Amino acid sequence: MLLVPAATAWSAGARAAEQSPPPAPAAAPQAAAGKLKLVPEQLSTLFKIDDDNPEAHVPSVKDRSSNPLEFGYYLQDLLTRAEVAEKQHNQLAIIKYYRAVAMAIPEEAQGWGRLCEAYQNAGDRDRAVRACKYAIDRKGAQAKDYRRYVELITAKPGDLLPEDRDELKAVFAHLDGQADMAVLTAHLRCEAGVKMKDQAALEACTAVLAKTAPDDPKTIVFQWSLAVMRGDRDQAVVLLERAQKAGVAQANIDRMSQVSMVGHGLSARGIGVVLVGAATLMLALALLGVYRRRLTATRRLAP
Repeated sequence: MLLVPAATAWSAGARAAEQSPPPAPAAAPQAAAGKLKLVPEQLSTLFKIDDDNPEAHVPSVKDRSSNPLEFGYYLQDLLTRAEVAEKQHNQLAIIKYYRAVAMAIPEEAQGWGRLCEAYQNAGDRDRAVRACKYAIDRKGAQAKDYRRYVELITAKPGDLLPEDRDELKAVFAHLDGQADMAVLTAHLRCEAGVKMKDQAALEACTAVLAKTAPDDPKTIVFQWSLAVMRGDRDQAVVLLERAQKAGVAQANIDRMSQVSMVGHGLSARGIGVVLVGAATLMLALALLGVYRRRLTATRRLAP
């Protein structure tokens, strides 16, 4: 969970007061109706939360700066309510509370990242993309924010627009300067390469992954995608066998097998269909990783 240092004074730039979350939807997809049950008592006695409309009484920059302890408690209160909403699968409430967090500390990445995830879980891709864009443009952005942003863009149906490609280039240009994110950057570049059918990008990212994570199922599937793009049937068959040994789901192995046995000379349309399937497989592997992380992650808030 997001850790909130209750006694720390939050920075207050002039831009903070002018920023706000993406417009709220009339109703989020699959959102549960009604108020939260068993809403916990507030820690903050100064900044009260309207559970029907948490954005209605977000403290001003002046108030948060002059009452840092109470503001820290207020943030903790919002996060606690968001956690209760998550346990109750109340997606609309989750979004409302994280919108208030993002509005309360707009210059920080954490609230925007949480809001992005909430919109993504609600199936609202456009708002998720916008919130994630805000997150990666602010201080404190984490690797998961970049990953989610790239995954949201590459999951877009159909071909990417020029502006989408420009966004991906900008993200990769930033990540290339982060030595500790080399593996993440390679994964994301491969995902984008599959989506855009970019052989040069796949060659570059798989070369990195072959050294840093040679036995990762994602690495093997990316290498297989590159072999298919090149029309190298023999290499595709070899990588198919490695993918099976690495634990890739049988349904995906079956789809890969059908392609690998076609032989040389796949048409451009055929390659496109194959790589769309590979992109779907990458999404399935990513979701599996998220599920496993959630099973092991602690859900306690910092005191």
